[in-house]
Amino acid sequence: MVTGRRDAKPPLWQVEARLGALLPDLLVFRKPRRSEPELATAQGVLLGVHVTGFTALMDRFSLTCKSERDMDKLAHIFSYYISDIVEHVLCFGGDILNITGNMLLALWRVEQNQLSDIITLVAKCSLEKFGIYHTREGQDLLLKIGLSAGRISQVIVGDERQQHLLVIGQDVDDVRLAQHLAQANEIVLSWNCWMLCEQYMFEVEIMREDEAVKLRDMRIIDPFDFDEHFDKCLDYLPHYRTSAETLRTALELDPHSELDQKLRKHIMKNLLKKIDEGQPVEYVSEFRTVTLVLVSLEFHKTAWMLHLCHLIQESALYISTVIEKGGGQLSRIFMFEKGCMFLCVFGLPGDKKPDECAHALESSFSIFSFCWENPAKTKLVSISITNGPVFCGVVGAVARHEYTVIGPKVSLAARMITAYPGLVSCDEITYLRSMLPAYNFKKLPEKMMKNISNPGKIYEYLGHRRCIYISLCSFQNVWKRHLARKRNKNRPLLDREKELEAFQMAQQRCLHQKKGQAVLYEGGRGYGKSQLLAEINFLTQKEGHRVLPLMLKEADSKQCFYAIQTLMAIFFEIDTCPACYRQECLQRHLRGIVEEQLHCLFNDLLFVKAARETPLIFLIDEAQYMDAASWEFLETLLYSMPIIMVMTLTPIFTLCGWAQHFLHSPQAILMPISKLATTSLLRMACWELGVVSIPQELQIVRHEELTLKKEDSSE
Repeated sequence: MVTGRRDAKPPLWQVEARLGALLPDLLVFRKPRRSEPELATAQGVLLGVHVTGFTALMDRFSLTCKSERDMDKLAHIFSYYISDIVEHVLCFGGDILNITGNMLLALWRVEQNQLSDIITLVAKCSLEKFGIYHTREGQDLLLKIGLSAGRISQVIVGDERQQHLLVIGQDVDDVRLAQHLAQANEIVLSWNCWMLCEQYMFEVEIMREDEAVKLRDMRIIDPFDFDEHFDKCLDYLPHYRTSAETLRTALELDPHSELDQKLRKHIMKNLLKKIDEGQPVEYVSEFRTVTLVLVSLEFHKTAWMLHLCHLIQESALYISTVIEKGGGQLSRIFMFEKGCMFLCVFGLPGDKKPDECAHALESSFSIFSFCWENPAKTKLVSISITNGPVFCGVVGAVARHEYTVIGPKVSLAARMITAYPGLVSCDEITYLRSMLPAYNFKKLPEKMMKNISNPGKIYEYLGHRRCIYISLCSFQNVWKRHLARKRNKNRPLLDREKELEAFQMAQQRCLHQKKGQAVLYEGGRGYGKSQLLAEINFLTQKEGHRVLPLMLKEADSKQCFYAIQTLMAIFFEIDTCPACYRQECLQRHLRGIVEEQLHCLFNDLLFVKAARETPLIFLIDEAQYMDAASWEFLETLLYSMPIIMVMTLTPIFTLCGWAQHFLHSPQAILMPISKLATTSLLRMACWELGVVSIPQELQIVRHEELTLKKEDSSE
């Protein structure tokens, strides 16, 4: 029998071998079919392994984790423990179907008349893996094992770009039930598995009649010899690797384009990129902050198998499309007793974008609405969103591993699904970082969550709600009286004299002509637009001007009059006063003014202020996210009073019609911003490092680092 000796290092493998190590034999050796979703059935024995104690260990780390090193240590503990289990299962001929969180599912696919022999093999494999893994943190890791046997259905869902393998059926449900019934360091057989095995060889305890039995030990009766039995079982397993070099024949297949294209569909794009670049497997893993979306769909029990597959296929295609549009990826799909779950991740390498939390919430609500459109198909829809640091990387053995995300935030998302069913729920960090209006959320009551000691505040996301306000005093506390970037007094603005001159010229025209002026700075992300706006903010306030700063997010574009409502709140100074005093504050500003429509009232008041004081200055960062109604209103202001508007634009999509009309106004100046020159970047590097100069041989490398850093910080 082959022993679990460590394999050769993957960097020496062909690309196909590296792809194969990420996937089960069930996929690698699968014969292509035409229809989607693909559905096939086979006989086999399933082994479900649950690592108990790991969620509690993550909770301990969440309370004490102070650095990336702590989270990396957590991932190392889990990966080391799982890799030992994976190699042990491979040595016994098992096919690791998936490694999901703290669970592992393996399959021995054989003919029906071979099931009893394989059950004996899998039972022996399970008994040899008992024991307690003691961690230095004082949390023990143990195993809960479930076995089932019978008919296994396999289905491939997805499209030509991305596909996912699922195993479904009664015997898949049975292995989960057996695993659930098992306590730590126990093995439980499903009732069907018990009926199919050589019962005289097992010492068992009946747990529930017609449901499950607990395996205590195996009786070795002469002339039974397990080595002979093992050799017999090898004849049933055509892909078993008899050599200890790689443990899997899937890693030694001859490379060809058809196999390569088939395997690539089942691997996430960011991981494929790293594999194609030849990055070693140990460099694929990292610690990073991401936003997790967990979608749970519970189907009606009356749904028959093929219909269920089509429901999952329809849901998978929609979820994948919506998540990718928002900048995330559908990581994996896994089944549970009543339905299936979709784990989606925003912020993986190459996918980091601004407004990540807002995109995740909006995508989730779109999915929630879609799945509820036909209640005849879906019984219950629950979605949870969390944000925070996680380990993103490879776990398992060298011969068989998977790319996954591990961390307390993953466990919290799973617990929130159970605690708050039928809702789109999010943790407090997601709520705060989304920068979405508070009226789009509802604080949920606190609930106990297993192995989660401090979940924090949980909110329900209600989606974008169009609010009609009777008066400004009913506004919510959602205004953003700030810009994206603060001025750094120790780092002067470089090479922006021409841009500053354009603003100063607009100031002069406004004073002399008594007409509104607008300056719009347009450039890509990382070009320094926000830093330029921060400099203008500093200079104008230093001169005694009244400045209304506003930073917009993508979600704001969907809220009619959002930009104007926010500017009005800042102008009337009710954004910083308590809600109970807002009406009094507003009446003080309006005293002596005839009550008119909102537009006229705002115009009249602004005109009085502008006449008595120096010109009012609006600073709007990320103006491409302004709603159409606000663009229209600002154009009216531009023509009717001496007001100065300074905006930044990032050309990421075509602006609305009113925005285009605003840009063509004779009082608006559109100024493109170019990248900083290399000499300026080198001066920035000197300031950052506190040096006078940088050696020539380091300048090229430093230039690239500064460019990347500048682009990342702007996002």
